[in-house]
Amino acid sequence: MSRADRRDALLERAGARGASGVVLRTFADVAWYTGGFDVRIDRSAPSGSTVVLVTLAGEWVITDVIEGPRLRDEEPTLRDLDIVEHPWTAGPDEQVRELAGGGLVLEAEDVGIDDLRMVLDDEAIERYRILGRDLTAAFDEVAASVTPETTELEAAGRLAAAGWAAGVHAPVLLVAGAERIPRYRHPLPTPAPVGDRVMFVAGFERGGLFASSTRFVHFREPDGELARRFAATDEILRRMREEASRPGRTLGEAFADCRRFYAEVGFADEWQLHHQGGIAGYHSREALGRPDEPTVIRPGMAFAWNPSITGAKSEETFVLLEGGSTEVLA
Repeated sequence: MSRADRRDALLERAGARGASGVVLRTFADVAWYTGGFDVRIDRSAPSGSTVVLVTLAGEWVITDVIEGPRLRDEEPTLRDLDIVEHPWTAGPDEQVRELAGGGLVLEAEDVGIDDLRMVLDDEAIERYRILGRDLTAAFDEVAASVTPETTELEAAGRLAAAGWAAGVHAPVLLVAGAERIPRYRHPLPTPAPVGDRVMFVAGFERGGLFASSTRFVHFREPDGELARRFAATDEILRRMREEASRPGRTLGEAFADCRRFYAEVGFADEWQLHHQGGIAGYHSREALGRPDEPTVIRPGMAFAWNPSITGAKSEETFVLLEGGSTEVLA
């Protein structure tokens, strides 16, 4: 889907509701529409001072006088869009009204574009491939540097730094050593040494796209029951990619398969202790696998499933391609 196609789809949905335009504000919606522009300066906020207005008459990036010069000089995704500035003391709404020429403008969430955003075009998938390679390289770099004496905080800092060095932000970054891995599904890093093994859980983001992965470094190889648990999560993840995530099925049906896979590897109740992931893309999870979740699986969707059994976990990000094949990205 080119940006012209995205524009047509937005305006068609707006027109069906009697509107002549749509304004996009959230970083996910803006990144999707522009092909990777990040509106955020303050990453704690869901949106920034920049919005995108799409109407029958044209497309505009509306930003404040602080951001305008940088966007014109340095932001390649906006080079063929008109950039309109407003005072930093005011928001963009007056410019939205003026550029819309009095026509009705709806917010993106009122139009309903989540289903459009979830299906990635070829350009987004290529950007995703590069992001996945950078996440893998960051994991490899940090995995080679940690020792049993490395603290969880040190390990997390190294992974975050490796990401920033590649121009990647890590909004999700969890680290646990051997003592904490079996205790917590969401282990925020602490000053404790990692000991016999360390688990990294990372969600890296660039250009609005999120790639999620979990990596373990073992200084003492798991054996016995723990090895069985790692083999089981790997098996569930493989089956979620190869069997459950098929075009035309619903996410709820895939989730029902997930529960069955847990039972078939001998851990029927472990799925209840953590969410299992779902559709990825312009959010770390655009939609979670849940009972009866109606979202229909389509080619072009990315997935990040993350089965876990106490003490073990498997997670990857992959994309479902045309024809039903899959490609692991990270």
